[in-house]
Amino acid sequence: MKDIDILHQPPAEELELNRKLVQARSLSDSSWRVLRSQWSKFQQWAKASGDPMLPISPETLCDYMTHLAESGIKTAGLDSARWAIDQIHRFKELERPSNSEQVRLHLKGLKRLMLEQRPEQVRINRKQPITIDHIRRMHFQEGIIGIRDKALLLTGFATGMRRSELSALKKDDIQATEFGYRITIWKSKTNQEGLEEKVDLLKATRGKNLDWCPVKALEELLEAVPGDAVFQSMNGKGVSVRFSGKHLSGYSIACIVKKVSNSTDSDT
Repeated sequence: MKDIDILHQPPAEELELNRKLVQARSLSDSSWRVLRSQWSKFQQWAKASGDPMLPISPETLCDYMTHLAESGIKTAGLDSARWAIDQIHRFKELERPSNSEQVRLHLKGLKRLMLEQRPEQVRINRKQPITIDHIRRMHFQEGIIGIRDKALLLTGFATGMRRSELSALKKDDIQATEFGYRITIWKSKTNQEGLEEKVDLLKATRGKNLDWCPVKALEELLEAVPGDAVFQSMNGKGVSVRFSGKHLSGYSIACIVKKVSNSTDSDT
């Protein structure tokens, strides 16, 4: 939270600013990025169409939703735009336009028309999930990069942890158990208030799975990585590559998964 100089600011203004800062943290950073992007797009449309800015009437929101549908946006984009406009009104303590029955019916009708006339805007192309057979065919680099990437893939696969959860993982969050490791997740997409969640990472017990044991892979990484962050970015190249001490970002994890997933044996 931003520091406030209470010696040079009237108390009433200080309290109001504090309230706004605290209320803004009710949304995650990623949610704010979506909100800013969607609101910017609406402002451009409103300026071009001559519609008033705030508060937005239900009729204006309906017209904007129609404009988005005609521009080729998917149904998820319609929901995202409506949500962003509602959030702006909520923070301004204004009536949310989507509370109107007119808006709800309009959005429902748009989605039905899109399904009938533009089904490509409704379909969601979901990526196929990674399976253990897929992981067994992956090629990992030699050295500490391969150690990190293998532990990352296997830990994520075995626990179902999200990229943001893997990115934030610290050594203190991992406890050894009789069956492997117990991992504490302090913050996630569905847990923005720091409530403790735990997942178990279990040992492989037999057969060819032993070579792809997530506990063994994570243990090897923990022995190699310095500092507190578990999944770290790298500094240097070639023989001078080393752990940076900094957490991998969620985007970097996505890039690693994509790179390793594309390096599979097609013979198996």
